[in-house]
Amino acid sequence: MSLGAGEKKTKESVVFNLPNAISWLRIFSTAIIVLLMYLGNYGSAFVIFVAAAISDYFDGYFARKYGLVTKLGKVLDQMSDKILITSILIVFVEFGMAPGWLVIVMVFRDTLVSIVRMVASDAGNVIAANIFGKFKTVSQMILSVGLFLELTLSSSERLLRVLSGLNAVLIYVVAISTVLSGLIYVYQNREYLNR
Repeated sequence: MSLGAGEKKTKESVVFNLPNAISWLRIFSTAIIVLLMYLGNYGSAFVIFVAAAISDYFDGYFARKYGLVTKLGKVLDQMSDKILITSILIVFVEFGMAPGWLVIVMVFRDTLVSIVRMVASDAGNVIAANIFGKFKTVSQMILSVGLFLELTLSSSERLLRVLSGLNAVLIYVVAISTVLSGLIYVYQNREYLNR
């Protein structure tokens, strides 16, 4: 009986250890950010988004530092990033500040990568994000910050033009990095697709 309780406690500690708790918090904060954006409270939404984006560094840092790297944590970290960024960009698409095709490219890439990850999981492997995937995530977050700034600093016409131009370039940087990281990910893990 005590062994079963111990196993249950171990499973709970894996799900809610510090790095995973940060990832869960990032998912929860996404709903708050989206709600604040629709309510027109862009400043608060931006602050929470920046905090959520920064937290992406700390969950991995704490996991490595304290030996809390788990299969669930690897999946949860990547999933929380996708939920955060995709949700925010969908709102920006609705606001007319980002093209819909960009979100379609992101969702298609993430779906393809998820398929590879599921096949690998069936084979007993959990594939962590590579450097290309991390660059993709960083570029998406930078674009999101740029769009937030464009939204909140719209009173300055000169600054607005500069931000709008930078964001237009960033949109294509994100699109290219998203496609390339997806192709590289599939190529590097093609062995799982050949089974």
